[in-house]
Amino acid sequence: MPKPKFLSSDRPSGSAISAWYFESQHFPNPLHYHKELELAYIIEGYGTRYVGNSIKSYKKGDMVLIGEELTHVWMSDEAFYREDCKLMTRAIVVKFYPDFAGRDFLRIPDAYPINKVLEQATGGLRIKGATNRTIARILHKILDQSPLEQIASLIQILSLISRSEDVCVLSDFDLHKSFNPKEKDRMNRIIQHTMLNFKENITLAEIAGVANLSKSAFCRYFKNTVRKSYNEFLYDIRVEFACKMLLESDMRIAQIGYEAGFTDPSAFSQIFKRVKGMSPNQHRKVNAIVLH
Repeated sequence: MPKPKFLSSDRPSGSAISAWYFESQHFPNPLHYHKELELAYIIEGYGTRYVGNSIKSYKKGDMVLIGEELTHVWMSDEAFYREDCKLMTRAIVVKFYPDFAGRDFLRIPDAYPINKVLEQATGGLRIKGATNRTIARILHKILDQSPLEQIASLIQILSLISRSEDVCVLSDFDLHKSFNPKEKDRMNRIIQHTMLNFKENITLAEIAGVANLSKSAFCRYFKNTVRKSYNEFLYDIRVEFACKMLLESDMRIAQIGYEAGFTDPSAFSQIFKRVKGMSPNQHRKVNAIVLH
């Protein structure tokens, strides 16, 4: 996966919202982040979704609200890159800034639930169930609406999310808990380096160097900021990747552990059980699904 990139806004000048229909063989973007929030709805396609420190499969119907400056990418399955591929990827994407309805909108008491949604979105929100289906219908209409109608539709969407129980946070770490730009940048570098290299042996000296801290200072900094050790954070990412492989392949458990970055099969099983509350084999049996 390439180095994360900052992508500037591609919405028309003076426009509060940018909404478009995406159609291609596969998603083109690298791992990236941007100032705008982004609501993405997958109409067709499947692959792997990276949001913050979350690694999950996506398929038709997947819907996620991405917060400001949250690193993310949808990576189409390798089948979409074959020369003889007849598969297509289709999606509706809406980008907007928090002030899309005016700078004072979020200050009024009635807008508090929407303000809360925008704050929660800094970890990425997955929308499922009946809420997903209702919002999908609105998104299909938003493409042909006037700018004012789009603002009204987006307010409706965010209001639906604020009242829904079909919403879950994807990434358990929020960069925006630190309002110091320097510290946001430092932690973003740590997360990006981890997401790009979690399958490898990331040494304490290596990740401390990324943070421009000594090893002891890095350990204190990370624990105080994230409320868990760096090893725990790294294990969480590796286990999430292993969960994806358990459901999408018939590969042996030990091999999956190795592919996820664990060199010791026994340690993989122990750490997996500690994180998920069950063994890798139990997870595979309980959550067995057909992705496509």
